[in-house]
Parts: sequence; C-alpha cells; structure tokens
Amino acid sequence: MKNTYNLFIVLLLSVAIISCSTKKGTDTEKVTTANVKQVVEKEFNYPIPTSFEVTTLLQDADAAFVLDITNPVENVDKYETQRDKALNLGIYGADLSYASTYNMNEQTLEFLDASKTLIDGLDVPGIFTEDMLVRVQENMDNRDSLILIVTESFYNTYEQLNKLGQDKLSFLVISASWIEGLYITTQLAVSSNYDERIMAIVAQQKGPASILVDTAEKYKDDEDIQAIAPLLNFMKLTYEGVDPAVGITKGQLDDITANVESTRNEIVD
Repeated sequence: MKNTYNLFIVLLLSVAIISCSTKKGTDTEKVTTANVKQVVEKEFNYPIPTSFEVTTLLQDADAAFVLDITNPVENVDKYETQRDKALNLGIYGADLSYASTYNMNEQTLEFLDASKTLIDGLDVPGIFTEDMLVRVQENMDNRDSLILIVTESFYNTYEQLNKLGQDKLSFLVISASWIEGLYITTQLAVSSNYDERIMAIVAQQKGPASILVDTAEKYKDDEDIQAIAPLLNFMKLTYEGVDPAVGITKGQLDDITANVESTRNEIVD
C-alpha cells in the first residue's frame, strides 16, 4: 500500500542523508535535523519523524539523557509473540537512537543486543552480523559514524521485512518506535520543568498520530494491527485541541504525558 510504503521510507530516508555526511576520509557536512527534515518534506506530503530526528531535537534543546525512562533490556526475553517482538523492536529502536545520539556507549550496546534478540526472533536474516557489531565497537567514540551504523541496521531490518512480505510487522515497529519517542520526549519535558523547546517537540507529534491511525485503518482484517489500533486512536484523541503552530499548555502536556505512558506500558509490560 502506498501510504504504508511512504511511512517506511520516511523512517528510512535519514539513512541516505546520514550516509552522505559520514564517509571516511572526507570533510563532511554535519548531520542535522534540518537536512533530514528538508529531504523528507520534499519527497512526501506527510512526514513522520524518525527516532533520530526526535532525539536530535531533544539534544538540541539541551535535554539531559535519563536512562531509567527507557525500556529495561531485561524485558526482552518476555516478548514471545510476533506482534510483541515487532512492537518492542520499535521500542528498543527508539531507545537505541536515544542512546547513540547522546553517545551513551554502554546503553547503545545493550539496546543493540536487545534488538538483535528480537530481530532473530522475527527470523529477519543478515541484519546484526559479526561485521556490523565489529563496526559498532570500532566507532563507539565517533557519534556520527555510530548513528550511521545504527540507522543502517534498522534500514536493513525494514528492507528485509518488506522483501519477506512482512509490511504489517514493519508498521508495528514504526508505530511502537513513534510511541517510545513521544514517551521519552514527554518525560523529559516534565523533568525539565516544562521547557518550551521540548514542549514544542511534543506538539509537533499531532500529525504523525493521525497518519498512524489512518494507516492502521487500511489493515482492518489484520488481527495484530487492530490490536494496537485502539492505542493509536487513543493518542490521536489525546491531541484534540492541540495546535502545533501555537504549542501546548502545561495541562495539555500533562494529559499527553499520562496517556502516552499508559499506551507505552501496554506494549512493554
């Protein structure tokens, strides 16, 4: 389906941009949210933010890295169904973007390992190879290269899922990744005493919420997607009354924070 395919591409398009800016041995342009967003908006009418984009916005807003808001890697072994594995691959994907953007090496490795466990459980071949893991180890102190490697790994995941005819699993990954990114953002907004820059990032997620709901509607016969459709609808309703151009109030942020936390907990618990 074209809309679903576009969602995949929006998530993955940052790979090409990052790749162009991190080639070895050359003077490179800095990887920024602005150039990711520029290319995405040029190609598509309804961009959904990548995890990289959201976490870079958070770092630009001087938000601190807070470890205990991510999904504990110890949880990975309790995800047994294909649906739970795909959803929590999205969760850990957002956590991985968060950790690598902030150059948190230990956490990056832990989230990579958790993601590998879920990818192996989904029978997606050729993603976290020995060569890829060696590249991660060799580039732990090079933030841009690390982001490139991490993003490439998820690009390959989505590509492989699509090749295997598993676009529905890809949608589950994308949806959960967006939910986790929003959850992290709201937690940081509250802990920063309602920093207006972080609140603005939360307000900007109204559009993606609608996009995900509309796309889920196209899979009315799929049991797994319909299982999370109420969660996506709940988040869309949470944004009623929010105007991203104006921003959000503290009360609106508190509502979104509480609702995305309960939505996220439905996935990770």
